[in-house]
Amino acid sequence: MSSRTIAASWLATRIAMGRSSAGLARGRARLWRRLQPALRHTPALASFAGRPLADFPITEIASLRADYGRWNSLGVSHDQLHAAALDAERGGSGEVAQGVVAGYSTGGRGVRGLFVASAEERADYIGQILARAVPVTALLKPMRLALMLRANSSLYSDSASARRAFLHLSLDLPPAEAAAALARFSPTVLIAPAHRLVQLADEGTALPALIRLFYGAEPMSAAERAFVADVLGVRPDPIYQATEGFLGAACPRGALHLNDHSLEVELEPVAGTEGYRPIVTDLRRVSQPIVRVRTDDYLELDPDGCSCGYAGRVIRPVMGRATEIWRWPGRVVTPNQISAAMDALLPPPAQWQAIAAANHLELRLDRSIPRRDAIADGLREALDLPVPVILGETPPELPAPKRVRLRGAGAAHD
Repeated sequence: MSSRTIAASWLATRIAMGRSSAGLARGRARLWRRLQPALRHTPALASFAGRPLADFPITEIASLRADYGRWNSLGVSHDQLHAAALDAERGGSGEVAQGVVAGYSTGGRGVRGLFVASAEERADYIGQILARAVPVTALLKPMRLALMLRANSSLYSDSASARRAFLHLSLDLPPAEAAAALARFSPTVLIAPAHRLVQLADEGTALPALIRLFYGAEPMSAAERAFVADVLGVRPDPIYQATEGFLGAACPRGALHLNDHSLEVELEPVAGTEGYRPIVTDLRRVSQPIVRVRTDDYLELDPDGCSCGYAGRVIRPVMGRATEIWRWPGRVVTPNQISAAMDALLPPPAQWQAIAAANHLELRLDRSIPRRDAIADGLREALDLPVPVILGETPPELPAPKRVRLRGAGAAHD
């Protein structure tokens, strides 16, 4: 991987972070024009190449996952890509062509996403991550990046260099072993799922060298962020990464900005709420073009904005999916509202899970938690639910590999 490409991507991103909203829009228009040759070689998009973005159809993520062969510009089949991603999962190179690798996302809810990236695209990704997530002053010193994911990914491991050490820790590691390994490595930057950071804090892990701490793959409540920050000494901030692209990251002030310098993110209103579903176009990926792909995430704009200087739109931390919105006649409850209500009723590290049905809500709590009936009653009152809240007989499911707190598609109640 070219360190020159990483540096060029870092510089381009830093420059873009100083542009106005209008300047970012002009930059996106330039990137869109440069993307057209790759679109002509992508079967799912070839017939639309050269036309305005608005002329392209909106595609559901399930359609993309049904045939990745149609969603790459390399002429690689769906089966070849899955074989390469499985090879990477088992510790192989995952290579589908010289310098081009495939891999799986963290997954955990149905079909896992699959990504394809060339060496240049991986270097560009690393450059963007470093520009968006790491203070400039920190780049002048040796850096130790630790990543906790189900499987290693070249998107991150390729960041290793003489000045950047990299450690991957599998989610299969017991919390105590993971904490000990991190203490030995002493990372300056750590990225992990929310539930893992809560476990590390519950273990009393000391990581004195940390300068930035990120959570991804699953939501993290405000109370959990405060709990982890109190123990680890660094505030955990969201990094918004999906198979569809590097969608956003928190700035040093903690505000979650969309990557409006490299993505066209259209916001589709969600009925009955103040939120949106994102329709994503990644303007810098050519091996696996992502154009107007609708994700299932539920986003809310942050009305407070941010004065850090980056004009990328500010959203609230992503707390769930559009299919996790609870809908009953005359009542709509969003993941953000559910998280805030549970924060007030059950402080971390206690875990919970809520499963919505047409005529009740099942709340799963560990039996060691006191006053469980009061918590169930408090949740119904706090959210003004039109159905009873019953305590489940089973405890919350263990994260495997993601923590899933909300179940029950709200659409089923419409």
